[in-house]
Amino acid sequence: MRPVVPQKKINIKLLIVYIIIFVACVVGIAFALAKTEYFEEENVGRALGIIDKDSEKEDEYNELKNDFDTIFTNQIENLQQGNINIQKISNDYDVVVTAFNYKEDKENCAIDVSIPYINVNHSSAKEFNKRVKQIYRQKAEILKNQTSSMNIIYTVQYKAYLQNNILSLAIRSEYKEGEKSQKIMVDTFNYNVVEQRKVTIDEILKIKNLRNTEATNKIRNEIKAIQEQNQALISSGYSIYQRDYNSSIYDVLNCKQFLYGKNGMLYVIYPYGNEDNTSETDIVIFE
Repeated sequence: MRPVVPQKKINIKLLIVYIIIFVACVVGIAFALAKTEYFEEENVGRALGIIDKDSEKEDEYNELKNDFDTIFTNQIENLQQGNINIQKISNDYDVVVTAFNYKEDKENCAIDVSIPYINVNHSSAKEFNKRVKQIYRQKAEILKNQTSSMNIIYTVQYKAYLQNNILSLAIRSEYKEGEKSQKIMVDTFNYNVVEQRKVTIDEILKIKNLRNTEATNKIRNEIKAIQEQNQALISSGYSIYQRDYNSSIYDVLNCKQFLYGKNGMLYVIYPYGNEDNTSETDIVIFE
């Protein structure tokens, strides 16, 4: 007759502890693999010029773009380190001043314009001042002296920054007449006040240690995202301004309007209203 071997009792509490440890290990390994994959994708994205930020960083970036219109306070912000000698037209005034200011809210016409003047003794600054006067000031003076049966809204604002010997100025205007589409224009001027010459966007990219291809990739990817988003609206029957992210205008070196803004941020600006009757404007920011 076989001896009866007593069965060992299973320690339920110990078994539960083992199960918990096992599950925790599996979850930890899965999390580590997912995290590794995420950072690998993030590095690839950055190499291609795609911004893969976490949600908080992405929200901050979108907020910067959405707040672009609010920077126009009709002032120059001097962020220059140290004293520099600027060849001014008049030493009695700052390097950028408001040359023409007019505000009136009359029947069917609301006007609020502040026209800047670049107080720099250089041909490029003088040419820009002349253009600004012909486009923005003359329009304000015409509206000021005429009556219209249609509601008209016309605003002009500007913002300028001085830093790293670079004067960067942007002018933004809005024009709305009756039921016609709103037209938004943006003009910029970038000038090295020490070397007395205009500044190219390529120079700003070098200051920020950005390669042209990297910047172009970022621009095209952002425009592509906007284009794809708009396509859904177009398919639903909405009239949306058409973009083509493959267009040469999105090559960063072909950018006509850019602002070297606060804290060295570079605003690459596509104000389609400069050429067409539209309010559509795309902003790509390099922080």
